[in-house]
Amino acid sequence: MIKIEIDKRAYTSIKNFSRIIYKNAVINKEDFPEKEQIITINYNNNFVAKALYNPGAPTIKILTLNDEEIDKDFFYNRIKEANNYRKTILNYKDTYRMIYAEADLMPSIILDKYNDLASMQLSSTVMENYAPIIFECLNEIANINTLHVQSAKKGSKEINSKIYGDKSNIETIINEGNAKFKVNLKGHKTGFFLDQRENRINLEKYIKKGDKVLDICCYTGGFSVHCGIKGASVVGVDISDKAIEVAGENMELNNIQNYEFINGNAFDVMRDMIGNNEKFDVVILDPPTFTKSKKDIKTALKAYSTMNTIGLKLSKRLFISCSCSHHIDRESFKNMVVSSSLRAKKEIMQIGDYRTQSPDHIITMANKNLEYLKCLFFAVR
Repeated sequence: MIKIEIDKRAYTSIKNFSRIIYKNAVINKEDFPEKEQIITINYNNNFVAKALYNPGAPTIKILTLNDEEIDKDFFYNRIKEANNYRKTILNYKDTYRMIYAEADLMPSIILDKYNDLASMQLSSTVMENYAPIIFECLNEIANINTLHVQSAKKGSKEINSKIYGDKSNIETIINEGNAKFKVNLKGHKTGFFLDQRENRINLEKYIKKGDKVLDICCYTGGFSVHCGIKGASVVGVDISDKAIEVAGENMELNNIQNYEFINGNAFDVMRDMIGNNEKFDVVILDPPTFTKSKKDIKTALKAYSTMNTIGLKLSKRLFISCSCSHHIDRESFKNMVVSSSLRAKKEIMQIGDYRTQSPDHIITMANKNLEYLKCLFFAVR
């Protein structure tokens, strides 16, 4: 196994619970392997950790601080600990994010549990080799009968998928507060976005019967359903025709009748609504990430600003703005919304705290880069 020597600053960072090493902290860079693999990290020629090395990534990710084998016992213990945290500390029952990469000491692995099904994203070719073992552990620990695995190199549009276990069992119904949702493991990414769960449930407190709601980038109807079950009339917009189809199924699943879904570009649809003098009591913006790297931040903020300005012009009482762009920090995002409100000539008042991802998407204080979701509720006048 290749041994990499790190400097004192990186060593101190690891001792302070950081789970990543920046490559510029490596002394013998000439020994970097050509391909992705597990390597040993040393400091002053003494063992520090085993880590996952990827030639295309700016960081090296810590797997373990013990000189142990990366085998079934390793994954079993990590998965069991991760699952216990969700069950005993967070009190989740059937549906939750069970593994969140470095937060659960399993870098490059993201896994969501939906009843007895699970969907796993892998961003490491090394971790792909362990997929059968991971499924065995999931079955023994959490009674997972079907595991859908999606893997792709970062930045690649080509996604490889494989199903372990019962291949006929790929769809289930999950509960989220008062709502129900259909989840199919062959859906986008991990099948359903669990990170907005608490925000969707919390939104119900502010929805009134008869409200007219606009849900932009509605995907499979997460926010739409929670508004609909409170008696609102919902218009959802998404560019994916498949997402729109499932959104309609979710509305019917919850016995919601007063809704319309529009398949189209969010910016174009909202501009047409403004041209038709339409107004909504509640406007929700939950777009996909507009940036994949720091170099795109300026362009992304411009896109967010345009969307938020248009959305605020359409809003009469309540405005919800979200971002899942990891590279845009809280203050930049909030400042963007405030600037958008001035352009839209709308006064906004923040409701409650700064909202982020559901707690099963763990944010450790030593690895704050795990925080990505931003969600703000505003009253509008």
